[in-house]
Amino acid sequence: MDGVGSPLLWLLSVPVAVLLQRGAVHGLRAAWLAHEPVSGDHTDSVVYHRSLWTPGEPQVLVAAGLLLASGLAAAAGLQLEGWPLWPAGLLWLAAVVWDLWTWERVAASVKFVSWRRGWRHSARRVAVSDLSEVNVVERRPRASRIPVWARPSTCYLALVMRDGKAVKLPRTGALFGGEAEIERLANFVRMQMDVVADNRRRAAADKRSAARRAMLEPVPVHPSNRIDPLALNRGGPG
Repeated sequence: MDGVGSPLLWLLSVPVAVLLQRGAVHGLRAAWLAHEPVSGDHTDSVVYHRSLWTPGEPQVLVAAGLLLASGLAAAAGLQLEGWPLWPAGLLWLAAVVWDLWTWERVAASVKFVSWRRGWRHSARRVAVSDLSEVNVVERRPRASRIPVWARPSTCYLALVMRDGKAVKLPRTGALFGGEAEIERLANFVRMQMDVVADNRRRAAADKRSAARRAMLEPVPVHPSNRIDPLALNRGGPG
């Protein structure tokens, strides 16, 4: 290809590689979560993932580098004689495998908030009943020549336990709906916390009502302590 076609192909090669990779990863993630939910035996009601647009994450940079190389290799294979296409396919496949291997995700069910981190695949979860606060935190890179308002930001969920401990969950990029996904998960968790609080208030009210009823009921007297009126009459002056 010459003229406009050649630079256009070079320009589109990387975005096409990224779009194909994102589609494959999303499909594989959905199948994986259907088979093995993050919440274990419970249904994942809301999920968010660390996205490819998360700045400052080394694992994300590796995936982005592989996709860049894959797109450029594909463009070279389509335009240059003697340049094979198979390296582009291998690089693209490596980007898919790496993304899945280092996949970080957070899920909320009606009872738990669960998450898995990176290539170690470490899994943790906390009960909704143990939470006192849920916050969405947004951060922007500090050391950068880009103006603050233009810097790509990251966001994550911060959980505060009832014992005062704080837990930071995996980060994701705020771009392309990342922040909206975290807000949706946070709102779902807050709803479940409200349900737990209502159940606790109801249980406390039932306990107080039972205590009041117990106070108003007559105290049973043991048969050995009962006084027989007939015996009193027989023992009186006659």
